[in-house]
Amino acid sequence: MAYIGGHADERARIFRRLSALELGRRSRHGPVVYVACALFTILGSSLRTDFPAISSFVLFSLAALAFARIRYARSFEDRYDRVGERAVRGLTVLLLLQCSVFSWSAGAIVVHYGESVQSMFALLFGAAAAGTSALAPRSGVHRVFVAAVLIPIGASLVPGLGQPGIVLLLGTAVLAVFYLREGKLASAAYGGLVETRLDLEDAAHEIRTLHGMIPICSYCKDIRNDDGFWEDVSSYIRSRTDAEFTHSICPDCKAEHFPTL
Repeated sequence: MAYIGGHADERARIFRRLSALELGRRSRHGPVVYVACALFTILGSSLRTDFPAISSFVLFSLAALAFARIRYARSFEDRYDRVGERAVRGLTVLLLLQCSVFSWSAGAIVVHYGESVQSMFALLFGAAAAGTSALAPRSGVHRVFVAAVLIPIGASLVPGLGQPGIVLLLGTAVLAVFYLREGKLASAAYGGLVETRLDLEDAAHEIRTLHGMIPICSYCKDIRNDDGFWEDVSSYIRSRTDAEFTHSICPDCKAEHFPTL
């Protein structure tokens, strides 16, 4: 991508595009993780035997959403070039749906059975940690993700709120703050990398160099151009670089040509 830069609006537009494309690239592998986590969650609980239809529906929904997210991510660049930021919102909606199905299902298992709480929370917190890294290019998308994962955890603790529940609820709140802070820092770090890339592309665009053997007259210092004509050295350099000349007089020439000044 060629960058013709310097203008703040143009830089902002390019930054949005680069961060969106990176978000789409990082979203290709995450959807499968939720299907795997759901398998561990459902197979490790009584939901599979007590409510086989609901279990199948949850797994099917997660698999369908994973397929939709992967397809969406693979064609994300073309989609973004067509519709812009609407493509990011579409990706966010798919992410929110898949996270919500998984997280609320896990929360319902905790509320209904009160079993496998530790392993369930480990899976959810692990998913939140992985998402913090994967969604770093867009902090807004990351905030939606953290809410979709952690709100069901908090909701599942409320019905049986005792001393253990209060501890877990406080722990969930602390982790939410931690994930949001880490997501903000990761987003800022990624933004710094993009800004550095734009600065380098901007500088590369402004730099034009002369190289090779340049035939110059030993007396008048005119330069023979590619067409065989001789031209003034300042005209030659000006036409081939972004340099401009301002004329002055050196001390030796001043003494020779204007000895009385």
